[in-house]
Amino acid sequence: MVIAGPAGVGKTRLAREALAVAKRGGRVTQWAAGTSAAAAIPLGAVAHLLPSVGTVSDPLTLLQRAGAAIAEQGNGHRLVIGIDDAHLLDELSVTLLHQLTLTRTASVVLTVRTGEPAPDPVVTLWKNGLADRLELAQLPRAELERLVTGVLGGVVDSRTIERLWRATRGNVLFLRELVEGGCETGALRMRGDVWRWEGRMEPTPRLREIVRAQLGGLGADERTALELLATDEPLGLGRVASLINPEVVAVLERRGLVTVVNSGWRAEVWLAHPIYATVVRDQLPEANACRLRRRLANTHLPWKRQDDLLRAGLLLLDSDQPGAHASLLADAAVHANALLDHENAARMAQAAIDGSDGRDGMRAHLALLEAVRWQGQPDRAEQVAATAAPFATSAEDRSHLAVVRALNLFFGLGQVAKAEAILHKAAADSADNQTCRHTSAVHGVLAFFAGRPQQAAESGAEILASEGVSAEATMWASSATAAGLAARGRITEALSAVEGGWAALSRCTIEPEMALCRQLLAHGELSALLLAGRVHDAVARATKLHEWCMTQPQWAGDALAAAHVGWSALAAGRPRTAVRWLSEAVAGLSQIDPGGFGQLCIALLAQTHAQLGDAAAARRLLDSGGVGHHCAVFEPEWLLAEAWQAAAEDRICQATDRALRAASVAAGMGERAVEAQALHTVVRLGRASQVVGRLRQLAGQVEGPLVAAYSAHAQAAAANAGGPLDEVAAEFEVMGARLLATDAAAHAAAAHLRAGDRRRAAASTARAASLARACEEIRTPALEQLAPRPLTSREGEVASLVVQGMKNQAIAERLVLSVRTVEAHLANAYAKLGISSRAELARALRAD
Repeated sequence: MVIAGPAGVGKTRLAREALAVAKRGGRVTQWAAGTSAAAAIPLGAVAHLLPSVGTVSDPLTLLQRAGAAIAEQGNGHRLVIGIDDAHLLDELSVTLLHQLTLTRTASVVLTVRTGEPAPDPVVTLWKNGLADRLELAQLPRAELERLVTGVLGGVVDSRTIERLWRATRGNVLFLRELVEGGCETGALRMRGDVWRWEGRMEPTPRLREIVRAQLGGLGADERTALELLATDEPLGLGRVASLINPEVVAVLERRGLVTVVNSGWRAEVWLAHPIYATVVRDQLPEANACRLRRRLANTHLPWKRQDDLLRAGLLLLDSDQPGAHASLLADAAVHANALLDHENAARMAQAAIDGSDGRDGMRAHLALLEAVRWQGQPDRAEQVAATAAPFATSAEDRSHLAVVRALNLFFGLGQVAKAEAILHKAAADSADNQTCRHTSAVHGVLAFFAGRPQQAAESGAEILASEGVSAEATMWASSATAAGLAARGRITEALSAVEGGWAALSRCTIEPEMALCRQLLAHGELSALLLAGRVHDAVARATKLHEWCMTQPQWAGDALAAAHVGWSALAAGRPRTAVRWLSEAVAGLSQIDPGGFGQLCIALLAQTHAQLGDAAAARRLLDSGGVGHHCAVFEPEWLLAEAWQAAAEDRICQATDRALRAASVAAGMGERAVEAQALHTVVRLGRASQVVGRLRQLAGQVEGPLVAAYSAHAQAAAANAGGPLDEVAAEFEVMGARLLATDAAAHAAAAHLRAGDRRRAAASTARAASLARACEEIRTPALEQLAPRPLTSREGEVASLVVQGMKNQAIAERLVLSVRTVEAHLANAYAKLGISSRAELARALRAD
């Protein structure tokens, strides 16, 4: 066997395991590391393993003696020889290995590194069929996530997985070193129930040594090329040619240390692995690094593309003369905020302020204010806002400052009235319609979060209907309109507003708080899809938005993207999947929540735990404290979380009261779709008669099939109509709302039982049980009422014989029963186990 692959994929470990298996089978094994011509054993590295060979200078004699000695060591068993890094073996050792394999004197387990030249006799082993070649590749991303999650034993947040993937590209050796190092230093730690990497991802000393060995033997020009790339990759091939001899790149590419990627319009040079950059930078003296950054920054200037500006800014920030470029740093900070890189935006904005002596003060201060707000520092943001005020000399500057400060007061400090007052004053003081519309549109967003979705929708719609509205005002007005209309159940209009908002956002480049608009549009879109019952669309959209988020720099929006995946998973009837994603969201938003979504995420996670039967976990979340309730629009979801927590403790009366309270609060805010959701919770809790009339009204006011199905569920449950309840369950299932379908099927089973229809009751019970299993073993009051009773001894006896393959007639004869009695026992067993066929019986008995 020849095990091939790049460094760090586990070739050696796999080879050792293969040899261990051979040894357990009684086969003699030998193990050696490959050696190069410059090693201490220049002749016959394999033969040297055998002391009986003695000292021989003639190669042919050495081969003969080594072969004979190996045959003797087998003692009747076929010897297994393992060689690590066989591509490094000397010629004589390779020849010996080939001879041993060809004569079947021994089996071999070799490892070779992909990309390294292997001696011809080694290549011949797999080409001529003398040995199987097993190619080991780097881990795919999904496998890396599964491995890290298994090793750490818990949920690992998706940004940490993304960072590990980017840093290692699936190299198992590098991954192990990073994870072990992160745990040792505390950079990789558990917050709440989620593993998160905080701070820089630094290689361990051992990993640095491994990489330094791979980078060994470099000439001066080659090392200079690697230093350039480590400081500012990727570099265009033309730009590299202006800095160093282009032939050096070809040499490094042949060595596998760099790669050249040709996109069709531009060829770019990259280091072959991200870890190389860290190791090369560590070896570069800081004085040289500062000069190198300034030299590279000049290659990006004058900038034409946003990417050039940002790269120049970051290079100058850490150069030996950052203060000389304050204006450029201020511009770069503004662009960094727009691209969600708030950490570097804050650094560049602060450097611009420190080096400007008041020049360009507003741009830098406004960029710093936005950046620190998105880093979860509301108190510092308020201080920056006060410092920035004297620089706001134009109407546009005053408007932007008022907007960012109001958002910080509202979401960061919970000062709702003060935030709205600032925006009201800014709109009144506006010198032109564009500035007034912009400020009013942002005020509409705050109106939504403050629990006035109708005002948000109406003010946003009025702005959008105006002529000559700027892209900036359009994205804010669209965000307010979409969120407000979705909550009110006007789904088509909400999704149309979302579409217009995304289009406007794409036309904006450096407007403040584009990050919040992105969050609001995503939330409005997901809310509209879920409240309309378009669960499949919501799942697909949430997944796509999260995937996009992972392609961006790490930012506070990561948590909301995870929340949307979890929210849609819950709606789709995958509560354990929802727990994984909502736990990540809650952990992230507990650290930084610049958009005010923490209360909603905690409520959704508590609801999910409760519907899985974990009342204690739900209570811990609701009692955790530290979450603000200034975003009144999410209060109904919090009340529903309290309702489900009470239901999980079998306090159905209190649960019903909290759900009715949630419906009342939603109705008071004009959130018709949310009110319908709360009233349907009452139906699911078994109190349909209390809400059937109101749900019938809402079905005519809220767009989409979901609320109509809510109403049909309530009417059928109130009437104990098993047939219509079966139909409602089917409707929910078609929508993708399996959780709701499960409860409707359970209600149908109970209705059939009350009507004395045991056959239909068994069918509905089987359907509810099947849906519950598909819903990752959900536990709700409706299902608890159908909890299977234990089989009687006779029912168990009949079921056991069915599993053995016996027919009803044979069972009747064996047990001295009538066939009708056997059928009755079997039907009872089906009903209790929640199944409907003989094929399901064996699995159900095992589970039981």
